[in-house]
Amino acid sequence: MKRQFLILIMTILFLSCSEQKKGKVVTYSEIVKAQNERIDTLTIFESQNLSDKNIIERFFPEENENVKFDTIVSALNLKISIQSTTLDTYVTNEYEIEGVKHIDKYRDSEKHLIIEKSNKIVIDTVFKKSDFTELTGKDFLKIADFHRYWFNKIENDTIEFFGVVSKPETDWSVAFYHSLDLKSMTFELEEFVDEEI
Repeated sequence: MKRQFLILIMTILFLSCSEQKKGKVVTYSEIVKAQNERIDTLTIFESQNLSDKNIIERFFPEENENVKFDTIVSALNLKISIQSTTLDTYVTNEYEIEGVKHIDKYRDSEKHLIIEKSNKIVIDTVFKKSDFTELTGKDFLKIADFHRYWFNKIENDTIEFFGVVSKPETDWSVAFYHSLDLKSMTFELEEFVDEEI
């Protein structure tokens, strides 16, 4: 009887140890700082072949998008609209973690500026990063995107905008003032220099 009981226990132990476990293994976790902070996690099951998952490609933002900002200066009867539209071109940032190649593609954008005075359009133009080559240089534009462009202030019949062309996921950027003289309707470009640095 003892012998049969011992054989039964050994058989149960043997069978339980030989079963394949189908748990999951988390191989990568990273915090991505874009406009919103979020955590992207790649989960690979043990039964999957890791070589099938050796490249991860992501787009920022995921889909093409349009974002519009309006500013109304009632004292001057002005309406300033800036619409940012993502393009099909992008800047690529590649790196490898734990044998997995990551390809992050940051979509470039153009900024559509419309200025209305007394409900009449006085400026309707589109800016791309290539419009600021004199500040950035052509080589920098190959690795950078047109990150931001926004209304800054109005002073002495001059509307001042502030723009940034930057290399994604770094602090390497070129910031600039872009001023419009409302009398001559001409733009002037000046690099922003942070004196605290």
